[in-house]
Amino acid sequence: MSESSAERVAALLRAFGRGGNAHGEQSVSDLARAVGRERSQVSRMLKALERGGLVEQVPDSRRYRLGWSLLVLATGAGDTPLLRAARPVLQTLVSRVGEVALLSVQQGNRSLTVLREESHQSLRAGGWVGRSSPMHCTASGRALLFDSDDELVETLTAEDLLTPISTLAAPANLDELLDRLKIERAQGYSFASEEVEIGLTSVSTPVRDRNNTITSVINISGPTSRLISHVEDIAKLLKAGSATIQRTLTSPEIPALSTRRG
Repeated sequence: MSESSAERVAALLRAFGRGGNAHGEQSVSDLARAVGRERSQVSRMLKALERGGLVEQVPDSRRYRLGWSLLVLATGAGDTPLLRAARPVLQTLVSRVGEVALLSVQQGNRSLTVLREESHQSLRAGGWVGRSSPMHCTASGRALLFDSDDELVETLTAEDLLTPISTLAAPANLDELLDRLKIERAQGYSFASEEVEIGLTSVSTPVRDRNNTITSVINISGPTSRLISHVEDIAKLLKAGSATIQRTLTSPEIPALSTRRG
């Protein structure tokens, strides 16, 4: 079945969440590779999206980034109670740890960053809002898998395990991933050091709703040199933060949190 125009546009916009530079900017060639289309076709689509204000071209680099019109629309999307509950927790984590704090949710077979708080020394660490990451080699992704059985873990990670997108520190196959998940489930947090990027370490804990279902994860990311000797202390803070978010979401004033899957 051929894709509709709307599906092609949606795929192109989602591609901005993968790769790119530190400012979320993508070249036409990178986007064409990401969506598997001719560069000329992608260029025409970008020009149309630019006229509509959904993307904009950076004059100096000729790269593209998401436009303000789309970003304004995005502020009204997502699970607003979750974002409201998580923001003060992330801000507290940043003040305690001094590194970037993230909130991520599952979207299909990816961990999607939906909220970010940062300190003066963490401006370039971790993912930015809207970026998606593989689940097998990131702390946020593996924490999202804590309640998944082996069959579902395989379904969600099989493609990425066959693709060279991670470092030698990441699980190389399903058995290694399942072994790592078993350990991380027992300790209540996931830990990924230099698995997806050399020099980057992340720690993550799941956030649950009133039905004890994982709805999201919170994460601290930063340079390995600063985080590696404090992983257990950071994990304790993250566990407390997850519990705070859960209490806020299950209070009588806030409606039940819906579990979203992409």
